[in-house]
Amino acid sequence: MAQIEIQGIFEEVDEQLEVENAARMWMKYKVWIFGGLILLFVGLFAYVGWTEYQKKRDQEVAQRYLTALDGLSDADETAGRKGLAEVAATYGDHGYALLARFAEARILAREGKTEEAALMLEEVAAMAKPPLKNLAIMQAAFVISDDPKRALRRLENIPRDSVFKPHALELAGVLTAGQGDAPGALALYKDALSLKPEGSLRKRLERRIQRMGG
Repeated sequence: MAQIEIQGIFEEVDEQLEVENAARMWMKYKVWIFGGLILLFVGLFAYVGWTEYQKKRDQEVAQRYLTALDGLSDADETAGRKGLAEVAATYGDHGYALLARFAEARILAREGKTEEAALMLEEVAAMAKPPLKNLAIMQAAFVISDDPKRALRRLENIPRDSVFKPHALELAGVLTAGQGDAPGALALYKDALSLKPEGSLRKRLERRIQRMGG
């Protein structure tokens, strides 16, 4: 019985010591604990606020981009073109702003303003990340394909692991063939096929190689 009582006393003393230690620790570090909690909640609210801001911004730029595209379907494209320019200027490197620049470049190319179109696509390539970056390079090369050597230099900038590399090699083959270098074109077509593209590109490459006796 005495042993049980003594054990109880020790447990009570231990509990009291824990309470006293906790109290002392609280008094010593309460400022830092409060500061940490404040920073935690500030960070949490900032994150939630930023996420909501980004979501709202994404919805806004998407709507403005789609409205601009609708404007291009009108007989007078002025409003649509103005909308695209505003989206590109306002939202920097946002995905929809880059798509707006693609659309602007397509219009310029259609109007025969190939240098302006190529310049805009090169700006996109400088701002974007893959795969849009490589798509911009590819389209810039296509726009200036009247200058084969210059276009070929652009196509070399597309890395081998890019999804657009087989397309780039095919275009390079077409440009090379146009310069009278059939063996060089054939090598490029075979290289493109070695990357195992699918669908219509694969069939097109196989036909090109077959026609050239490869």
